[in-house]
Amino acid sequence: MLLRDLLHFPMPTIRRLCSLSSHSLKRKQALALAGPYDNAGALTAVIDPLFELSATIFKTLPPGSLLEKVQKTRLDTILHWSADAQRTIETAYATKLPLPTANDAELHQFMTEECDFQTEHADGSFLEHLHFCRDYAALHLDAYGPRASRVMLLHSICGVGTNCFPMRAEQLPQLASMLNAEEFAQVSAFPSVLRLLVHGPLLAELTARDAASLTNLRMLRYHRLLDNKQLELDGPQLWEALNYQLVHAIDFLPAACWQRTSNDFFFHIFTQLHSLLSRSGQLKADVRWDDASMQPYVAGARPDTWRHWAVDHLPNALVLRLASMQVARYSAAVGHDLEYDLE
Repeated sequence: MLLRDLLHFPMPTIRRLCSLSSHSLKRKQALALAGPYDNAGALTAVIDPLFELSATIFKTLPPGSLLEKVQKTRLDTILHWSADAQRTIETAYATKLPLPTANDAELHQFMTEECDFQTEHADGSFLEHLHFCRDYAALHLDAYGPRASRVMLLHSICGVGTNCFPMRAEQLPQLASMLNAEEFAQVSAFPSVLRLLVHGPLLAELTARDAASLTNLRMLRYHRLLDNKQLELDGPQLWEALNYQLVHAIDFLPAACWQRTSNDFFFHIFTQLHSLLSRSGQLKADVRWDDASMQPYVAGARPDTWRHWAVDHLPNALVLRLASMQVARYSAAVGHDLEYDLE
């Protein structure tokens, strides 16, 4: 969005957009380094006494459930970075400035005035998450041109994995009028593809296929989350959608000590997608990842409480099972069909 475009917005919208001018250090690092980074030894984590899960996109998790306790424990921390880490990240990030801009004023106005993005996200506000994904695509996903940053800006507008819906189904024609056909296809698909990945069978089927089978993928038939309408992505569109999912997952990865903190469904999706896209020759996003970068636990990287220790040591299979069961419940609650066809 260009500065002159702000002049067309009402003052409350201008204030909200201006408040999004800076990314967190973790996001700056990912933007600068083109991928996630294990910051073991570079930060300490303390419990945020003001954190409320009910103010986030995870507010719809069943009260008192294990998954609610897990998610709260993942998110209720404040990161304190060392001076050296801050300096290194800010220096690297400065080399990426100014960030690419796009004339997306109409989309911002629709999002801020006619949709509901007021809920907090996993790290800051919902709009801050969307802006990170947009900026990452603008910097590191050239293969799809300008639409990549527009898709990533809008990726959650048709629904969030926890049954938060920023827009209504009857607004779909208005959204479509602001996008081209390829953009609208990807924005429509994003929340549904994410649910299918979390649910499990689609990711398992893709990772089990050999190179020849992956090369010949023709179509994914799925149901759009917002209205359960059955839609299709052709082969190239599916690979594009999976690149967007990979970029999106970066924002949910833990900040440090991945040998201990990687028992998370987003970490699983990220590593599986990176491997899948790499071996199929479909990795278009610049996302740098190496299993060898995973560091052991360093004292202070997680709050020193029994529940943080317990959550970090839950079996990965249990965490994935809980996430799969919960996304199935979420979809059932809104009449969304998780069945799909992959050809």
